[in-house]
Amino acid sequence: MKKAILRATVALGAAAFLMMAQDASKFNGTWKGADNGQVRKLTFKDGVIFMEETQTNGRVILRQYPTQGQEVTMTEGVWKDSKATGKLEGNKLVVDTTMPNGTKWHDEWTLADDGKSYSALRQMVAAGNGGAFGGGKKGGGGGKKGGGGPETFTKIGD
Repeated sequence: MKKAILRATVALGAAAFLMMAQDASKFNGTWKGADNGQVRKLTFKDGVIFMEETQTNGRVILRQYPTQGQEVTMTEGVWKDSKATGKLEGNKLVVDTTMPNGTKWHDEWTLADDGKSYSALRQMVAAGNGGAFGGGKKGGGGGKKGGGGPETFTKIGD
C-alpha cells in the first residue's frame, strides 16, 4: 500500500512539474533584446503568445506564436495572412510559419530556468516567391535564407 501511495505521489509530482514547465504564461511581460535593443511585449492568451515588438527605428511588428500544436492565421502587419503552427515543450517553444508568398520561417524560443531571459532563434528555411517581407526590398531577405539568433531577451517588466 505504501509503495502504491508513493508511486501515485511521484506520478502526480511529475505531472505537476511538466505542467508548470509547459506554462506559456511565463513568457508574459516586457523583454529587451541584448543584440539589437528592440523591445517585445508578450501576452499569452487562449494558447497563443501575442508579440508586439518595437524595433529601435520605431517600427512595430505584430506576430502570433501558437503554443499548443494549433495553427493560427495572423491578421495584421507584415505577417498578415501568414500561418503559424507551434508547440511548447517544457521551456522550449518551436513555431513554423509560412508567409502568403511561400517564405517559411522556423523559430525556437528557450526560456531560462529562472524565467528572467529567453533565447530566440529565427531562421528562414525556404524562400518564397520574391523573398520575405516585400520581395527583396532593402531589409526584406531578397529570397536568401537567413534569420537571426540566437538572441537573448531579458525581462524588464510585467
